[in-house]
Amino acid sequence: YQQLPYNNNHNNHSYTTNLGSGLHQINTLRDTDVMMDPAVLALATLGLVDSISFMIVAPSLAFYVEKLGGTQDAYGFILAVYSFASFCGKPILGRWSDAHGFIVPYMISISLSNLGGLLYALAPAFTYTQLTLVALGRILGGLGRANSALGFAYVARALPASERTSVTALLGGVQMIGMAIAPLFSALLADVNFELCGIHFDNLNSVGLVLFVINFLSQVLVYFLLPDLPPNHSNEEFDQDGKESEWSKMLRFIVTIPHIGIPFLTIFTFNFNWQFIETALAPASADALGWSPVQVSYVLGAMAILVFLGMTSVHKLSQMGVTDFTLLCYGLSANALGYLLLYISWQRDASVAAFVFPVFISAGSFAFLGAPNRSLFSKSVDATPELSGLEGTMQALLSMASSVGGFTAPSMVAHYCLRSPAMVDASGDAREFTPVALLSPALGFLIFVANMVVGEPEEKVAEMTDSDESICHKDEDTYDTEVMNETTRLNGDRRKSDGDSPHKSIDKMHESRRRSLLETSYVRGSCNIGPSNDIFREP
Repeated sequence: YQQLPYNNNHNNHSYTTNLGSGLHQINTLRDTDVMMDPAVLALATLGLVDSISFMIVAPSLAFYVEKLGGTQDAYGFILAVYSFASFCGKPILGRWSDAHGFIVPYMISISLSNLGGLLYALAPAFTYTQLTLVALGRILGGLGRANSALGFAYVARALPASERTSVTALLGGVQMIGMAIAPLFSALLADVNFELCGIHFDNLNSVGLVLFVINFLSQVLVYFLLPDLPPNHSNEEFDQDGKESEWSKMLRFIVTIPHIGIPFLTIFTFNFNWQFIETALAPASADALGWSPVQVSYVLGAMAILVFLGMTSVHKLSQMGVTDFTLLCYGLSANALGYLLLYISWQRDASVAAFVFPVFISAGSFAFLGAPNRSLFSKSVDATPELSGLEGTMQALLSMASSVGGFTAPSMVAHYCLRSPAMVDASGDAREFTPVALLSPALGFLIFVANMVVGEPEEKVAEMTDSDESICHKDEDTYDTEVMNETTRLNGDRRKSDGDSPHKSIDKMHESRRRSLLETSYVRGSCNIGPSNDIFREP
């Protein structure tokens, strides 16, 4: 997708792009690097704040709930409602971004995070509703965190396919940095003890103030730096006269098109296997090696570093021309190998090297499962005309599949995969896992096989019809057929979309929209009015 120059009007956040809605393609892909810099900075900041927000709450939440008189069940419930709220909010924000652009959903969702942080901080000031306010604060925080799906949708709509993997990997790397620096916030809050407006703040509820401040700063940055994208109404052309709802249409394509359905299984496996290690590491290492939480935190920190290095590698390899399909297949095979070694090597009295080596192999594979999978999914959705205008919702649904993996893994691993110390004593192999743990490598292997069977998704190239040729040759005074490149100056007419001409007839509007689609599809002949890109090449 080619972007027009950013209109620096923050009230409108006008950032016009050709998204199949009848706007003209103008600039070249080389221009997008400069023009996307503010957007990448804004999205990276959101990812950084998101990871910091999660990591500064997690270590102290159990103590906060206990201080307020809550039980372990209350602690588990508050953890669950946060994730569940995020799960529920993703499709709402995704569909909202398709219908109204991105700025409003971002502003509303971050505002919910702000309010959630305040409730989290102020809960001790209320006598009878303390835990309720903490839970409500986490619910609002979860709804705000659901905007993580918007970032992927923004990248999918604003960038050409050749740039998505690289940018997504960079954004993921920033999140790993947030996970690495979050303990610094916990250290800074350790000695907090002050009163503000008659409310006492300590190292536990002051976390809510940090949540409010960093989310508010990210909100300001997004408002001023993130160019909005216009609403995507192109799905109206494939409405099928209302005979099929949008949700049933999306479900039908997820189930019937492998290149759209398999990424859902991939991202489920990604988060399921990540949660597998996070759930199993502490109890298994305590039994096998006698580790304390300190050693466990070292391993988790090393995992974050490896994921960051992996994302950097994905970024570089993608820029070098390695395909997303190749990167994904490597990630799936390495993930399956790592979790197989995990099952084999995690035994009582095993060496530290035998214990952590499979963890590091598995951690290194995650970067190759994330960004390439998102990019391949976006290409497949783009190649399905009936899903045009539903890109944001589809990205949100993909994120929901990741959340399902996060819901199911902890309880399943704790109840069915991990052995208790007594079970390890009674076993003949001294393994920390039951055979059910082989589900993790099996998931990676099966999805690898599925990808090899269906193959890499093909780039969809449009074919010119007779009616298209008539559009290209019709009314040359109305449609300028000048060949344009990166040096072509813009005029006022070319900056306007169909909606900017209120007196244009309906037929003219549809004809202009069809012509705009042709501009993205043909690089030869009389319709060559825009530069070729990485998707549509000369045969």
